Amino acid sequence: MIEVKEEVYALVTTTRALLLVELHSKRVTPLEWDRGEYYGLSWFPHSEDLVLSHSLIDNAKLQDLTAYAQSEVGILSIGDRSTQGFLSQPHQIVCGSDGRVICTNTGRNAISVLDPSRPDVVQEARISSGRWDRLDSHEVIGDHLNSVFERDGHLYVIAHGHGKGSALAIFSYPEMSLLSVEPVKNRTGLHNIWITSEGQRIACHSESGSLIELNSNAVLWESGCPIYTRGLAATADFALIGESEKSSRELRRATMSGLWMLDRKTWQPVDFFHLGPYGGVHDVRLLNVSDEAHHGHVFAGTRALLAHDRDKERVANRIRASKRRQHSREAWKTFEFVFGTPQVRADNALKVAQDQLCLMTRTETESNVSSEFDFDYAFEGTEAGGHISVVTYRGSGSDTDMNAVLIQRVSESEATLSRWLHDGRHWESHGPVPLAGIPLRGRVQVAQSEKRLQLLIDGREIPQEYMDGMEGRLGIRWCGAALFAAE
Repeated sequence: MIEVKEEVYALVTTTRALLLVELHSKRVTPLEWDRGEYYGLSWFPHSEDLVLSHSLIDNAKLQDLTAYAQSEVGILSIGDRSTQGFLSQPHQIVCGSDGRVICTNTGRNAISVLDPSRPDVVQEARISSGRWDRLDSHEVIGDHLNSVFERDGHLYVIAHGHGKGSALAIFSYPEMSLLSVEPVKNRTGLHNIWITSEGQRIACHSESGSLIELNSNAVLWESGCPIYTRGLAATADFALIGESEKSSRELRRATMSGLWMLDRKTWQPVDFFHLGPYGGVHDVRLLNVSDEAHHGHVFAGTRALLAHDRDKERVANRIRASKRRQHSREAWKTFEFVFGTPQVRADNALKVAQDQLCLMTRTETESNVSSEFDFDYAFEGTEAGGHISVVTYRGSGSDTDMNAVLIQRVSESEATLSRWLHDGRHWESHGPVPLAGIPLRGRVQVAQSEKRLQLLIDGREIPQEYMDGMEGRLGIRWCGAALFAAE
């Protein structure tokens, strides 16, 4: 039986989260879950920053070339910094010996190598002529490159292979010249590659829930369960194997995650870790001990990472958010929330994410009652999308039945204004053509009298043709933007 000393930590990436696992106590702590799908995980020697790959897409929708052509939004996060999108469905990464990040750019059927100090320079290499992983659900042309391991001037790459069978590709590194492509006999769906100091070539045979040695094509260990093995870490004494439930793509975010511990001398199982419903396991790395299946360098930022009491921080953040909301009620006391809940930031902005929606209306204001209010708004970041509407609401608590004068972000520098109507069943454009030249940050002023509704944006009066026929309770509806109470 392997005795794991106290405070040996593993990091596990899943479709939903980045997990910290303490192997002695089996405590599982979610470190984060809000930066898109997590897959690749590595770090540079002496650096206190984790390097992660994120696809930022719903992989269940990657079924044809159109979807793949829109999928090159995947990024690397390096600590608090992020690269621009240049990856399509990235899988495993490793921080290379030359200071670059080696990425499996799986959707583009390539290995992409990025220098973080020159993020506009990317070196790419392939093992076949296919430029995409697939063209449609039937024409799968790619190799599905998913795993990388660097050792002694060579880069080893596993190709899943789809129905063609898996292969081990070997490149010179850092030149990235292709030296060989070796088919793995009678096996497909491999993940991970680890070249041991003894010359063994070990990989996860994911489809059969096992671990195999490629030189002999021998099975080292079998789970005996209908699971998917992916993610591999190792010391001189034990190996960790990631376990995922087999499921369709659309269900992978909700499946149970697990870890197997194997004895390196016998390849027999000695322990199992239930991680929780965090989705499919993508990668496993040992944090504060040398990981032979990674690059062997312990993470220099372990102490700082562990110093944060995340449970305490989450409690404090929840209490702080509630107190901010109470404070914001005074600033927005003439409004009541009908639909959705915004995040109240430290600057008292009411922020709503792109994939959420919020609607609030003025209390006791009908179209024949005089009313005035103003507020500031901001579309932040560089992502297009998001909108803010001044509405007249006739609904009964749901996001229906209203007129909307809508400010919509259409580029990195501009928004447009248009008129819309929800008739209780669906939205439709209702009015003149969109008005261009609306700023991404500005002040909205609304004045309602018995005769008309007036709207100004940064002092610019919106033509009355956009405002005619607005009847109902005045309100504000927004997503992908922040609102500020006017001072």
